[in-house]
Amino acid sequence: MAKEIVSARPEVSAIIVNWNGAHHLKVCLPSLWSQSFQRLEIIVVDNGSKDDSAEVTRGFRARWLPLNRNAGLAPGLNHGADRASGDFLLFINNDMRFDTAFVAALLEPLKQDEQIFATDGMQFNWDGTQRGHLAARLVREQSAEPSAAKMVPGLYFYQQEEAEKSPVFMGSAACMLVRRSLFEKLGGFDERLPLGYEDAEICWRAWMRKWRTVYVPKAICWHRISSSGRSPEGMRMNFVGIQRGRLLLSTKLLPLRYGLITWLSSIAALGKDVGGLNWQVAIDRLQVLAQTAVLIPQLRRERKEIFRDAGTTPEKHLDFLLRLTTQR
Repeated sequence: MAKEIVSARPEVSAIIVNWNGAHHLKVCLPSLWSQSFQRLEIIVVDNGSKDDSAEVTRGFRARWLPLNRNAGLAPGLNHGADRASGDFLLFINNDMRFDTAFVAALLEPLKQDEQIFATDGMQFNWDGTQRGHLAARLVREQSAEPSAAKMVPGLYFYQQEEAEKSPVFMGSAACMLVRRSLFEKLGGFDERLPLGYEDAEICWRAWMRKWRTVYVPKAICWHRISSSGRSPEGMRMNFVGIQRGRLLLSTKLLPLRYGLITWLSSIAALGKDVGGLNWQVAIDRLQVLAQTAVLIPQLRRERKEIFRDAGTTPEKHLDFLLRLTTQR
């Protein structure tokens, strides 16, 4: 049976974007209500589910905010944040469960230091046999670490195990607690990123204002990683999200050479799609290229304003974030 909502005003608002995830919510929601920290509210923002997610959510006394369409992750998270009551916003996925001290562990550094923008938790896979998300490290050379992944051409990241709290260049929107006042000053997640890169983008901008993101290894959760992306529609959304994210992030926030090579790589990949007769992939990639190209003038204006206000340059800020890896 779900716990009653506490009478005191919630200090932490947990925000979950859901899409046909009723079976996940049956595990996720009671895990949240079992937290040692109890000044908590739970908000489920729904992206047009066709299952019984609404009944499950209400059965566990969480707030149900239907969008009646699949608006994407970043718009859904912003919608939940706009309607949240807490001073801190916990962004999590629906396919997760949590250690009872998860929220308390994430909240502690934020209460101690007002210059921390976000705290980031440690994710195990569902059966606890592997650590899926640790301290995110940014590098120029592709790492031999099994977790290494391409951010954009020429920039990579990997997961580094740390025993103590550690500054990181980004947190994961699947297990990240942010200070609401700073989140609002940043304008929330960039809603032009439908799925993927929204967390890296906002943490990138927060660091420009000296607002830190900190990895907290004692904030433990378990994640059915990529479970929502296993359907054909989910895989297609993930593909589109990654392509859009690379183009937008590199154009908006990275040194010009990274933007140029990212666009050229995407165009070359489109040629390979067509040559290989991968028509659906080619159509999706072409649409992403076209839709993002229209945004270039706006992104360039935003870029100029962001770096002017921060008093730095894309090159200097990238070097700073890279040093978080070498100076830990």
